[in-house]
Amino acid sequence: MSTRRRKPSSDSAIAESSDSPTGERLRPVWLGGVAALFVATPLIPSEAAPAGLGVALLMAWFALFSAFVVTGAVQGTLRLRLSATDVAVFVFITLHTVSALVLADAGQPRQTLNMLWQWIGFGVAFLLVRQVVRTAAESRALVAVMIALAVCLSMHGYFQYFYSMPEARREYEADRDGRLAQVGIDAPEGSIAREQFENRLYSTEPMATFTLANSLAGFLGPWLLCAIGITALNWSTREMRLSLGVSAGLSVLLIAGCFVLTKSRSATLAVLIGVATLALYGRQRGWRPGLLFVFTFIASLVALAALAVFVGGLDLLVLTESSKSLLYRVQYWRSSLAMIADSPWFGCGPGNFQETYTAYKLPEASETIADPHNFLIEVWATAGTPAMIAFLSVLICFALQMRRCRKRSDSSSRESDDLGCVRGIYWGAFAGLPLGFVAGLVVDYVPDFALFVVGLPIAVVSAISWHAWVVNGRLPVVVLVVVVFTLLINLSAAGGISFAGVALTLWLLLATALNLSQSPGSTDTLSKKVATAVAVGVITMTFLFWYSTFAPILKVSMQLQVAGDLQTQGRFLEAEQVLANAARTDSYSVEPWQMLAQLRLAMWLEGGDASREAGFVEAARETLAHHRRSRAAHQAYGDWYLRAYRTTGE
Repeated sequence: MSTRRRKPSSDSAIAESSDSPTGERLRPVWLGGVAALFVATPLIPSEAAPAGLGVALLMAWFALFSAFVVTGAVQGTLRLRLSATDVAVFVFITLHTVSALVLADAGQPRQTLNMLWQWIGFGVAFLLVRQVVRTAAESRALVAVMIALAVCLSMHGYFQYFYSMPEARREYEADRDGRLAQVGIDAPEGSIAREQFENRLYSTEPMATFTLANSLAGFLGPWLLCAIGITALNWSTREMRLSLGVSAGLSVLLIAGCFVLTKSRSATLAVLIGVATLALYGRQRGWRPGLLFVFTFIASLVALAALAVFVGGLDLLVLTESSKSLLYRVQYWRSSLAMIADSPWFGCGPGNFQETYTAYKLPEASETIADPHNFLIEVWATAGTPAMIAFLSVLICFALQMRRCRKRSDSSSRESDDLGCVRGIYWGAFAGLPLGFVAGLVVDYVPDFALFVVGLPIAVVSAISWHAWVVNGRLPVVVLVVVVFTLLINLSAAGGISFAGVALTLWLLLATALNLSQSPGSTDTLSKKVATAVAVGVITMTFLFWYSTFAPILKVSMQLQVAGDLQTQGRFLEAEQVLANAARTDSYSVEPWQMLAQLRLAMWLEGGDASREAGFVEAARETLAHHRRSRAAHQAYGDWYLRAYRTTGE
């Protein structure tokens, strides 16, 4: 490996590096692709990652990474930014992958495989930002785009709160049974299923594109704090005050309002701690907020809270039930620590937490959770002690590097050579919304079109208003460090470390802070042999993802849809054949066997064909074999045989 050190004179000097003209012309493409994927990811509910809902975007991440690496290897210009934090990330992803491979057959193989690739995808996103984003202006452009995305999702949240959620409640009250049948839920009056559906329906917290309000708060909080920190630490620059007052004022107002409506206690506490930390840092740097600033800030908080109370988005229960919420989390953590004690080395396997948790759930616990609501315990419980230590090492290395690094001014105001790349980020971000829509359609998820009608126009206005700061402003590293710190505070009491829509914010902030803290010329150009080896490895990884996960999930999804249509038409034999083919297409998936068991049971009992019993028994056993720890799978298995007994008397 040969090293070429360059003077950190200016960001534009990097553009005049040894890259070939072709490679340099492609930089806006790489940056646009990164921006598009960061924008598209939160548009698909990432809480359903174990089910494979985000595989289309993962395929796009791997394809972009492969194209970037192969292009650099062919041209001999593949460069590498490397630090102790990068090495720690690589070690962590490796250990996490080992845990997934060791425990692939311990629970639900398909879910484990999906989460294995999801975490590798986090590593790919981190590496791409580290290698592709070179200048301070590009870092600022990415941050501005994410703040605009937070504005977009906030507008979607307002639409839900004020229109779509009340409308859904009115439709349900007009025809309760019909509405349940329409969404495919069999829930008689007084059943637990109906109670759960109604609790969710009558909840007032907006969720935007997420399936949990806490996840939306986990995404909005960091970018709200980012906008506040950028404004506070750039306010001394008189030339920036007017543009920042407009851009930050619009963004903070819209994001904060939706953030309050989510009623997330942990996220609110984290943001308040972040604001206090930034204020203390500002005082140490000589910043003395005047009385007008303090009065305006306090008045804004009071007005925002009063408005939330007025529209019914905030009430005393948010405060009075805080102790109960904390008690629930203590229960989750106790059960999770018991899981860890029984499987300390490799954990229960990625994607298997909920199924394993059922056996450790305390009798007084309120629900069967999908994650322990603590990022470190989740990594520990699912991937084992070595992976948890490696993840902790990532954070420690990052903290030490931030402490050691010299505080760069990041004040370059003339980066004309870089504006083409900044425009590439803007165009990529704009393409991110339709990309998320298409990626959802691939896996039969249709995003709410109101996101484009209500959110997109305001998001574009927000992004334009931040452009003056992108070109002439500063992005102090301390802002990113504080936001990382507060995000981890939130994730200490809320789920999200494995949700792409929330977790990618963490990896983006880590990578951006590292980029800004390092000298612009601190990159190593890989030798031809090393670059070729890296390219082969990345292509192999991409092919393995396509072969093991992307292609099977897409094929099975289409086959299950065809089988469902055939059953609706009464063509049961054809549906059975399609389901059998789906089971062979993806030997790790449980869904084809579940549907096959239900179909064969109906054909046996309702059709009076005793020869179908053996086929049903096979499908039922395969369902359990593919979902060994699942309480729901075992309950369904028992219900099937109970139905058979009641029909046959045997």
